[in-house]
Amino acid sequence: MLDPGALVARLLALAPAAAGYRVAFSGGRDSTALLHALTEGRDELPAPLGAVHIDHGLHAGSARWAEHCRAVCQRLGVALECRRVDVPSPVGQGLEAAAREARYRAFSALVAPGECLVLAHHAEDQAETFLLRALRGGGLHGLCAMPTTRPLGRGRLARPLLEVPRASLTAYLQARGADWIEDPANRDPAHDRVYLREHVLPALAARWPDAAGRLQAGVAALQADQALLDGYLDSDLAAARAADGRPAVAELLRLAPYRRQAVLRHWLVRSGHRPPPGRRLAVGLQALLESGEGAQPELRWPDGCIRRYRGRLHLLPAESLGADPDPEPCSWFGRGALSLAGGTLSARWSPRGIDGQLLAQGVTVVFRAAVLDADARRRLQRLYQRLGVPPWERSRVPVVFSGHRPIAVPGYGVAPSCRAMPGVRLLWQPPRVAGQSASS
Repeated sequence: MLDPGALVARLLALAPAAAGYRVAFSGGRDSTALLHALTEGRDELPAPLGAVHIDHGLHAGSARWAEHCRAVCQRLGVALECRRVDVPSPVGQGLEAAAREARYRAFSALVAPGECLVLAHHAEDQAETFLLRALRGGGLHGLCAMPTTRPLGRGRLARPLLEVPRASLTAYLQARGADWIEDPANRDPAHDRVYLREHVLPALAARWPDAAGRLQAGVAALQADQALLDGYLDSDLAAARAADGRPAVAELLRLAPYRRQAVLRHWLVRSGHRPPPGRRLAVGLQALLESGEGAQPELRWPDGCIRRYRGRLHLLPAESLGADPDPEPCSWFGRGALSLAGGTLSARWSPRGIDGQLLAQGVTVVFRAAVLDADARRRLQRLYQRLGVPPWERSRVPVVFSGHRPIAVPGYGVAPSCRAMPGVRLLWQPPRVAGQSASS
């Protein structure tokens, strides 16, 4: 039977200094057992315990499921946040995969800086994942199945139940008389995972009673091999980084194709992003590295986008790829934060930055070059070039003008004639990429 004390100890080993712990709570058996057990042991947690429920809207009863989750959390005294997501029509993937991508995008956006999202995947889930990836021809990274912890958005994800069998969760809930939701999709053998659960794993267990545990042990051995490989990839990635920390095209081209692909995947994982599938990664990386100078190649997938500029690869999170902001120009004197449709601009003293007198006299904050006259646009283009502002950022990051003269682009720098030591540092915070601030 699930032991709440052991569960809390395992979670603390995976995420010892989290700013908060939020259970991904579907209302099903597994997440219900996880939430109840953590509630029993929450006095041992160093930060608040909460829950989040994602409504995919794929079932007629999904609204009732959300109400069930609210009632459970109210009884347990746990704060719950519900979020409805739109699952796009699957293209080249099943509905289950499309729902998973939508769910994890929502999780990534909901997790606050330093928080830990706790998932209820257990030993049989891990065995199913391993078999699915093996049947799809996965390599070492795929066969490692689900990690116990990894970065997620601005926080982390943890799976403290991966060594716990499903039967232990069921016994725990039955001993406490707790109820849960049964999703009919979890009984539909049209889904590959359900077919494995209902037909393949029972057949394996009939021959090898501890089949799920054996598969889990195999996954653990593969994860140890992956950790060893990651050490080598850390060295390769460090050698491939330019002075600004971004991978350099020239350095990646020095590597064999299989090795540069491994380095790029490693960069994405270390940056907290799920990499695209292997074939898409290989084709996209080739375009990024080998397209001509005038091309603007990009590798885009549901979790993000990689673009090339001045021989560097730039990683853009998925939430930054929406419509460009379109606020009107406005005056600013550097006092207090300036809230705009595209984000918030603020200022603070720094060892180096913009001349404070220029800011005190009043500046104009502009997003769209189209509102400028021809001379101002030419000056702005020269400043963009000097500061190395990528083309896709030029409509998303504000420019600070003194009269008709562009003097700073927050996050990229200050015009040489306007620099001062000490000076004022400009901070730009886009609302949809919270936790990542740009400054100049």
